[in-house]
Amino acid sequence: MPLPTRPGAASRTAGAALLRHCLRHARPQVLRSVAWAVLRQCSFLALPWLLGLALDAAVRRADPARAAGYAATLCAVALAEYAGMRGWQLWSNLAEARAGAWLRTRLLRSVLENAARPAHRDGGDEGEAAGDLATRAGRDVETVVYWVHGLTTWVVIGTTVLVLVPSLAGLDPALLLVAAATVPVVLLVNRVFPPLYGVRAEALARAHARRSGTVEELLSALLPLRGVGADRLMVARHHRHSADVTRHTLRLGAVSALWEATAFAVPRLAVVAGLLTGGRAALDGRITVGQLTTFVLWMGTVSVAVTAAVARLGDRTDALVAAGRVAVVLDIAATGTVPAPRADRPGPVTGEPVLKVAGLTVTRPGRPPLGPLTLTARPGEWIALTGPTGSGKTTLLRALAGLAPAEGSVTLAGRPAHAWPHLTVGLVPEAPLLMRGTVTDNLLLTGDHPPDALARACRTAGLDLALAGLPHGTDTDVGDRGRALSGGQRQLVALARALLHDSPVLLLDDVTSALDTGTEAEVLRRLRRATAGRVVVFATHSPAVRALADREFALTLPLTEHLHV
Repeated sequence: MPLPTRPGAASRTAGAALLRHCLRHARPQVLRSVAWAVLRQCSFLALPWLLGLALDAAVRRADPARAAGYAATLCAVALAEYAGMRGWQLWSNLAEARAGAWLRTRLLRSVLENAARPAHRDGGDEGEAAGDLATRAGRDVETVVYWVHGLTTWVVIGTTVLVLVPSLAGLDPALLLVAAATVPVVLLVNRVFPPLYGVRAEALARAHARRSGTVEELLSALLPLRGVGADRLMVARHHRHSADVTRHTLRLGAVSALWEATAFAVPRLAVVAGLLTGGRAALDGRITVGQLTTFVLWMGTVSVAVTAAVARLGDRTDALVAAGRVAVVLDIAATGTVPAPRADRPGPVTGEPVLKVAGLTVTRPGRPPLGPLTLTARPGEWIALTGPTGSGKTTLLRALAGLAPAEGSVTLAGRPAHAWPHLTVGLVPEAPLLMRGTVTDNLLLTGDHPPDALARACRTAGLDLALAGLPHGTDTDVGDRGRALSGGQRQLVALARALLHDSPVLLLDDVTSALDTGTEAEVLRRLRRATAGRVVVFATHSPAVRALADREFALTLPLTEHLHV
């Protein structure tokens, strides 16, 4: 699943579609936030009006009783404004949390279903791809949910316009003209700056991704790099990418500062013009001192509203860029459709799950094609894919799982791969992805399972052997990306996770490569007994696996088959 390196119309369209889906999932919370925000803003706008009436009653009419009544009303409206603000922020926070939970769940599911890190179209290395994925799952998702949090602000701005336009006209039409004169200037400002801001925001996101990739490499391979004297080169690369981040941050900051300064100055100049106009109107007797006070406070609100609108426009630009990057991982098409979760696809496989592969061929740019592979495997059979390193065993496994483009056909119980239901195929990569949490947390990532099923999967996968020396067993924390566990322990956690799904086809990518000989033999013995009703395809170098396999396919050119007798 390649990730684009530069923004385009398709990316923006997919990003807009993702924003709509985030909003749809947070709609109840957003609507409640809107209701409270309208109460807050109406109360907030009423305060200057009541203050003006109180001033006129106390100063112009010398009516203390009426002034006290206005003061009491001011207190009540202030309490309503406080309650509205509390409700607004509460439900906005909940909307942000709801959208973030949905988006992170979809992103995690997409990563787990694809069982590998994305690769760049430009041939970027795996570390950079992992860093880019981390940036999308972190910084980009946060940008999207921040946009969701700020959506209610547009309702507040709209309420301000609906209330102030007739109110300012009622005070003095000249005052409305002063306020209205700021609109075309603000529109011009927000026509010029957003495209430039978006381009520089995308450049900054790519710079962050490159630096994250370097950090990923340093953290995961510091000791091996130091052992061959390459650590200084990696640190130098990190410094170069950090300098790029700094440079793009400054460029984005320059645009942002000029945009915000211009947008800030326009309403301030309008306030000055309003004071001159309103002061003359007060001297001429067209408005009272209280009304002039109300106008000045309302112009301050106009200034805040314009500033908020500019900020929200910037947030939307950022969110479109970030959502376009996340949408690629979720495979959202430019048409705006979001693929349904795989759990909603056709029902379970019925009949004997016979795996039939006919002419499966994978084309690789600049390299010889893989295949064609043709085989028929029945439940209980083990198929070994062997060959030298780099011969394409992993790529062929991914093609069998439908995760790599290939020609030919793959059917299970007569159903083509595109019609398989969720987790018909369990793919376990050689370097599996583990998330922060305990071993049990990682086993339950894709659903709940009863304790006895967990115990069976752990025993079959040999986790009881691999974790025997750890005091907390399956409650052991795996650390960041599973680094608290050894390579063999991570492989067995991923194997147990695949066994829990009870998939009729298991695709295992050298999952015993990091085990010692004794542990490997015991795990294979248990696995062979537990998979009597499943088709198992192993990509392997291991003699122990090859000895247990029913058939072996050696990846040479052309592909040949060797049968075990």
